[in-house]
Amino acid sequence: MQDVWVNGTAMMQTGRHYNLNIDEMAARVLDEALKDAGYPELDALFVASATAEQADKQQMLGAYIASRLGLDKIATYRVENADGSGGSALMAAAMAVRSGLYNCVAVVGVDKPNDVLSNQQQDIYSTATDSVYERYFGVTPAAQAALMAKMYLAKYEYKYEDLALWPVLMHKYGASNPYAYIRKQAKVEDVLDSELVSDPLRLYDVGPMADGAAAAVLCSRKGVAKVLGMWSSTNAVPFNARQEYDVLYSAREAAERAYRMAGVTPRDVATAEVHDSYSILGVLAVEALGLAPRGGLLASLRSGAEVRVNLSGGLKSRGNVMGATGVYQAVEVVWQLIGRGPFKRVDGSIGVVHSMGGVDRTSTVVVLGL
Repeated sequence: MQDVWVNGTAMMQTGRHYNLNIDEMAARVLDEALKDAGYPELDALFVASATAEQADKQQMLGAYIASRLGLDKIATYRVENADGSGGSALMAAAMAVRSGLYNCVAVVGVDKPNDVLSNQQQDIYSTATDSVYERYFGVTPAAQAALMAKMYLAKYEYKYEDLALWPVLMHKYGASNPYAYIRKQAKVEDVLDSELVSDPLRLYDVGPMADGAAAAVLCSRKGVAKVLGMWSSTNAVPFNARQEYDVLYSAREAAERAYRMAGVTPRDVATAEVHDSYSILGVLAVEALGLAPRGGLLASLRSGAEVRVNLSGGLKSRGNVMGATGVYQAVEVVWQLIGRGPFKRVDGSIGVVHSMGGVDRTSTVVVLGL
């Protein structure tokens, strides 16, 4: 088995990029990541995208990205796991290097959900639910997250004001991140006064859909950060048949296995980027990763304790870049570990990426270290 190192990274500011084609966006960040890595010879390109066919009517995305950069004869792979595509592509790329099949590969996450109207966005997003038994009857990811929030708040005797502390924290971090979509501070009152989306979740609980692209170059030669452990897990139990709704089973299983592979524990983690497409999912992800006791994160936030998670601002502030999210998270964690701007260097050498598809349908956890 070969070691897997991150040799180069790049990402673009998230937002609405109507002036760029989806393959053009991906090619730009890939070229920047290759430059950052010293332009190594690539064996393969792994592309993560959740909306390319539906929002941009584009298949074979990898081939067109490679074409823009003149990367002739390399292998290209497309990875799709809804909004968890980025983490899945990252793990697939790392496995390809670890196996010894390839020595150097690139992974690119790219999506342009703003190329369609907002109602079409939500319809595309809802394809992450079961199209026959959930989406057809109007069950959306927002509705599923709202049910989980209600049960979590009731079980642990919290008020909605406690959950509102999560988006406030995300806006605090995102305000200083020039790559973020929503770069402004927020108060609890802002959250409480925002529009109700799906009771009890409000507008400030929802990560806004954003266009974006991020890339990482993974090689067997030593780089700036090493892939220490990784695992992916699926929760095959239908949403309506789950026994508990206050835990992300896919994230918990993936984290436990990734930690074991890396030889670390949650206490070693200096920074983490988790999938908070809705506030409650961010809270549950932190607890599933063992970074807070089950049911205890909101109490920590309420007490004013420092929670060093999603320093990027998370999906709430950086934006929900769908299939590209997991690659953004990997770049952000690497930059936080090495102290590359806009992030200050964190106090520690271990970082974790949590990428999730759907509402606890599939999770990938990657442990990175210096």
